[in-house]
Amino acid sequence: MESNISPTIDGTTRRELFRMAAENHLITTVEAWMHYHQSRNETSHAYDEEAAEDVYASARSFLSDAKALVDALEKRND
Repeated sequence: MESNISPTIDGTTRRELFRMAAENHLITTVEAWMHYHQSRNETSHAYDEEAAEDVYASARSFLSDAKALVDALEKRND
């Protein structure tokens, strides 16, 4: 983020970081990335099958979005 968007991101909220990434076409939607972050947090507290299934479904969506982010960063930094 510091290399591609702003040299000063310390103290910036996660939502603001995702907003900045979306504005700069690094990610497509802030809400999707907020959901991925929430799912990540739930994994440390998920002990039932339903919660595990929800996190798994989120992880499957995350994979394609994470690959798109890597592609966007590679294009900017080549």
